[in-house]
Formats: sequence, C-alpha cells, structure tokens
Amino acid sequence: MSQISQTTLLPQTTSERSEAVTENFREAIKDAWLVDPKYDLFFLANLGWPLLVLLQWLGGLETQSSISFWQIYFITTPHRWITPALLFLERDRLQANKTKYILVTILLISVPLAVKISTGALTCLLTIDYIWNAWHFAAQHHGIYRIYGRKTGGISLKRSRIDKWLMRGFLLYVTFRIASWASMGAAANQGWGMLDYLFAVIPVTMILREFWQLKPQTLGRCLYFTSVMTLYLSMLWAVAVRNPMLLLVLTTASALFHSIEYLAIVSWSVDRTKKAGKATTQLFQRLMPRWGIVLAVFVLILGMGSWLMESHLLEIWLTINLMMAFLHYAYDGFIWKSRRPKTA
Repeated sequence: MSQISQTTLLPQTTSERSEAVTENFREAIKDAWLVDPKYDLFFLANLGWPLLVLLQWLGGLETQSSISFWQIYFITTPHRWITPALLFLERDRLQANKTKYILVTILLISVPLAVKISTGALTCLLTIDYIWNAWHFAAQHHGIYRIYGRKTGGISLKRSRIDKWLMRGFLLYVTFRIASWASMGAAANQGWGMLDYLFAVIPVTMILREFWQLKPQTLGRCLYFTSVMTLYLSMLWAVAVRNPMLLLVLTTASALFHSIEYLAIVSWSVDRTKKAGKATTQLFQRLMPRWGIVLAVFVLILGMGSWLMESHLLEIWLTINLMMAFLHYAYDGFIWKSRRPKTA
C-alpha cells in the first residue's frame, strides 16, 4: 500500500515542481523588460533597424531622402524639444536646482545669439554641436543599458564603471571616425586600420559576455546592448570599406534609433511618475493619463512647425534649433544624472 501511494504521488510532485519552475521562468522573463517585450524591443532596442537599413539600401537615395525627412522633422526635432518642455512641466527638478538651470539657460541662449549676430555664421557652434551630440548619443545609450542593469541587478560597481567607459569609448570612436572620413575622404583611412580592429574588439567581447551570462531576467538588457553595438559596428565597417551609401543609411538608422529610444524612455519615466504619485504641476497631472495622445500631438505640431520654419525662415530656425539642441544636451545630463543611485 505504501509503494502504491509513493508511485501515485511521484508524478504529482514532479508536475508541481515543473509548474513552479515554469512560473519562476515566466516571472524572470517578465522582469527582463522595462515595460513589456513589444515596447522594449520595438521602441528601446529598435530591432527593426536592419529592416530600415535594407529598405533604404534597396530604395536608393529617393527612399533614403524620404525617410530622412520624417526622421529630422518628426522624430529628431521633437525629441530635442521635449526635454525643456518636460523640465518646466514637472517643475520639481527645476525648483531643486533653479539657479543652475537659469544660468545654463541664459548661457546656452546668449552665446549662440552673440555668435550669430557678431559673425553671421554658426560654423564654430555646429562643430561644438557635433562633439556634444556625439557624447550625448554615447551617454544616452549607456544610460539605458545601465537602467536595464540596475533593474536586473548582479553587476558590481567595478564592472559598471568599466562597462561605462568601454561602451562610451567605442561609440565615441565610431562617431569621430565617421567625421574624420567625411571631412578627409580616402586619406582619413590611412593609419586607422589597426585602431578599427582594436576598437571593434570591445563590442564583440561585450556582446559575447552578455550571451554567455544570459539569464531570463537579463534578456532585455542583452538584446538592447546587442542591437546598439551591432549598429555602431556596422557603421565602423561601412567606413572601413569606404561605402558612403551604406554609411548614409546606417547613420539615418542611428539617428532614428537614438531619438525613438529617447521618446520611449521619457514615456517610461512619465508612467513611473504617474504610478508613484509624485508631486508635480497640476497641468502635468492632467496630461500624464493621456500621455500617448499628448506626445503624438506634440510630435505632429513640432514636426510641421519645424518644416515650415526651415522652409521660410532658415537662418532663424537653424539658430533656434541649435540653441534648443544645446539645452537638450545640458538638461538631459542634469535630469538623468540626478536619478542615478550611489551604488550600481
């Protein structure tokens, strides 16, 4: 009788353990995402970028120009302008560092205006914009990678610091490598071959490590990191093989990647603010429940407005947009730095 009971209970116990393991796996997979799989993969990891590159490549310059139009006016421009808008809507960060924000705002508005009035050109400021924007791209990609890392845990402070400079260093190298080739042509490739290989080792090694240490809860981080680094590796390869069309379609994809993920992470942050019930302005409290509609209207109005301004008031629009770009870089650095914890 005892043997019969044990034999009967064994399949039931095994089934319960299997169900427990399956449930634990599902919970771990659920914890891998900042929002959910579809949102993270489409808007943060931007896994559709290879398809976008292929579409531009097959469609030629005409398709690339069309995509670039929508990217510049309806994605890149709104993503820059939304940072100051959010800062003044939320108000808590502004009040906490009011003097700093006021001084930075005055500086970044007055200097471009002074340069434009005194010289009639923005060449030197556009150079600063390229360098600052390169750092901004690298910092944002690493910042999102770090958000994933903080969510999943298990990363030491030492590894976090090393990853920071390895990732940012590689992204910056690719950006300035592109600038060197664009300005100097074929002569820019001389002497860069060994450096290209050395820097290419960084993402390849880090990607292999991500997959080697892959767990259900780190899937989102792994896919995001792989997507970003593969895109930049592709751009480095396009420069190395001297293929301007491939580089053009890849840089367009990179600009879209950066802007889309920024709008997505801002939306994620707004949702967290709403759920946490943090104190903010009454206007922002009313907008948060309708954030999707608010963002769509903002993008549409700013995109159409920027296109009209550039069509009819080019010089004025370039100056305003440059000032807004500088404010975006500075405000973004302040806002996200204030959210970092003291430990990894």
